[in-house]
Amino acid sequence: MDEKIVKINDTMTALEKVARSQMKTDEDKLLVASALMAVTRNLYVETLGPRDTAHIFATIVDSFYLMEEMLEQYKPTIH
Repeated sequence: MDEKIVKINDTMTALEKVARSQMKTDEDKLLVASALMAVTRNLYVETLGPRDTAHIFATIVDSFYLMEEMLEQYKPTIH
């Protein structure tokens, strides 16, 4: 498991460095994110197929909604 975590961390670090080198404006950030999303989708489809890839992406979307609900429910207060 440690080797997999190291692989993920090293890859994320390298990809983020390359991605950020392509960003000059806020619009560039969205364009680069779109490119990364497309590459990610393609890799999942090649490895798992379209049905499992759709399930993974649906789960990711659900996690955004869950996080939003949690933040709304547990808003920090300043005393």
